[in-house]
Amino acid sequence: MTENNRKYTRHEIQVDVQLTFLENEVRNVCSRDISEGGMFLEIDNTSDYPLGEMVHLKYNDPDHDNLDTEKEAIIVRVADDGLGIAFVELNAF
Repeated sequence: MTENNRKYTRHEIQVDVQLTFLENEVRNVCSRDISEGGMFLEIDNTSDYPLGEMVHLKYNDPDHDNLDTEKEAIIVRVADDGLGIAFVELNAF
């Protein structure tokens, strides 16, 4: 049995997410699971999203009373059925 080394616990929660990558049109996708550190997005055509690239996300956060949320994130995993996304906190300079 493999050991789970994840920093944050994942919760199987489906929320609608607006995904923006570079200058592409906003794409509406759905999450498979969410944690404090990121989420997995169910998406086809994953080859359009390179590993290590930044994306912008907009969604209603179920962990915070469905608060309108916008986050920057990095693609950390590309699978046949979706993308693993890690949230990035951008601090003001």
